[in-house]
Amino acid sequence: MKVLKEPIENSFDYAIFGLGYECRSVTAYLSYREKSKNIIVFGYNSNQKEHSYCKNKKIFGSESIREVDCNEIKESIDLFIGDLCNPVSVLLDITVMTRHRLALLLYVLSKKLPKGSFLKVVYNASKYVTPDADLQPVKSIGPIIEELKGDLGSLSSTTTLVFGLGYEKLKALGVYNYLEPDSAYTLSPESDDSRFYCDVLENNKELLELIPEGKKYTYNLYRPYDTYVDLKSLVNTIQERSRVVLVPLGPKLLSALAVIVGIELAPNLPVWRVSSLHSESPVERAADKEVHFTVVI
Repeated sequence: MKVLKEPIENSFDYAIFGLGYECRSVTAYLSYREKSKNIIVFGYNSNQKEHSYCKNKKIFGSESIREVDCNEIKESIDLFIGDLCNPVSVLLDITVMTRHRLALLLYVLSKKLPKGSFLKVVYNASKYVTPDADLQPVKSIGPIIEELKGDLGSLSSTTTLVFGLGYEKLKALGVYNYLEPDSAYTLSPESDDSRFYCDVLENNKELLELIPEGKKYTYNLYRPYDTYVDLKSLVNTIQERSRVVLVPLGPKLLSALAVIVGIELAPNLPVWRVSSLHSESPVERAADKEVHFTVVI
């Protein structure tokens, strides 16, 4: 499983979309439904009355919609795709999926699809929304999925955290203090709207003050292949001297790339998440720009 340098544009044997309360939930569906032979939509059991959820559900209305918990995802995919012998082309829209859900789907598809299959991952970045001034609740810190919890490795090794930073106030610092690593690296997202980047720096300034300059990196949100190569290279380099834990906060595109690197390097790379378990206040987000990449199984 690896990310290709150039994304592949074609029709899809199977397409998987997410139903959520953000209006950008339907953006990829409207773009790709005519190119997709078989479609399934995964919704949620929570926040069904918030913002655009009902409107989005009507737009998805003619498709197979599964409003399920994540423990039903694998069974749903098994029924949707069935047993395959030959390579297929699959579209996965992660725009409104939780990190746990997108990780689970990527893992299930990486194991289920025949070798040589193509998986196109689509993410619609949002237009700028002012970050919440209050601290967001953190209810769970741990592996993004159980399959990517990783091995402990040598207990004599040091531990290095590699953070993807978002603009949520002090969230990354809380994880840093909780895990107490020997060292840490940060990955800050850059996009077309500089306000995002300024908010990332402002809301993570306490953590960034603790990180040496040589361990602070940026990545371009719209260049996923470059981010994949750089992330994998960084992890491989650090692993020569330390145990690495990857914590991809920030845009979900980085979470998807982190999961792919985690699958490639398993069981040597734990990939963790920080979750509010749906206790955050729902925020409406409109689509700004599509970002995508293709994985070959």
